[in-house]
Amino acid sequence: MKDIKTLLKLEWEKTFWNGSFRAIIATYTLLFLMVVLIGSQVGLNINGVRVDKLFVFPHVWQTLSWIASWFNLLLGILMIVLVTSEFQFRTFRKQLIDGISRPQLLIAKGGVAVILALFVVAITLTTAITTGLLMGNAEQVSAFSGIEILLVLFIQALAYLVLGILISFSVKNTALSILSFILLFFPIEPIIRAFFSSETGAFFPMKSISDLTPMPDFFGIAAGDLIQINQQFTPEGVAINEPTISWISTITVVVYIALFSFALRAIVAKRNF
Repeated sequence: MKDIKTLLKLEWEKTFWNGSFRAIIATYTLLFLMVVLIGSQVGLNINGVRVDKLFVFPHVWQTLSWIASWFNLLLGILMIVLVTSEFQFRTFRKQLIDGISRPQLLIAKGGVAVILALFVVAITLTTAITTGLLMGNAEQVSAFSGIEILLVLFIQALAYLVLGILISFSVKNTALSILSFILLFFPIEPIIRAFFSSETGAFFPMKSISDLTPMPDFFGIAAGDLIQINQQFTPEGVAINEPTISWISTITVVVYIALFSFALRAIVAKRNF
């Protein structure tokens, strides 16, 4: 049996040189940067807020996390491609013959998932700092207010990745796994949620995961600007906009990640490679 450090190093080297991995990561990065570049240069006015205002501190943290979440489905698909290709080429069977245990197979894939989730946080953090510096004043006290949403983005990305691994080990076929992954988000879960109240539906797995990084609050930003312009005028019931995080939703998704992991462990323990 290989030690965990060696196992993770070998797994990452195998993943990095995979053509599909490079193509999807390049696509993710390109799409993300293109949307940020175009969005930050648009002068469109929504509810009294110029869109480019969303790319200055401190709003940039929530805005870029929201944009990054658009493409997190790509990460789930990437993980499906990586796992199912190993079924196709019987890599898992060879690793088991070489002495790697089933739990170690999962640890290796889990390690890749964590690295990919950290990649999302890193590119979002770097782009947010760069964009914020170019678009506004970084010396203001509130510049880093709301940066904790990057932790939520990490959890969301990890949830997509772990779900992708779970579906891959359950279905094994690449095309069917990707189709199942997409159909879970629409229309399967939305149809099931329709039979429940909106309060209950908010705790369904796909809904919980996708809602972790909501759209920036245009009206709240406009109200905050108004208050900052006229400090002596505070509209009743309106507060300066601060990016907020639903920690209940975040904990819910963490629980789902744990449940996905337990289900995955049970499947792998019985799976015939």
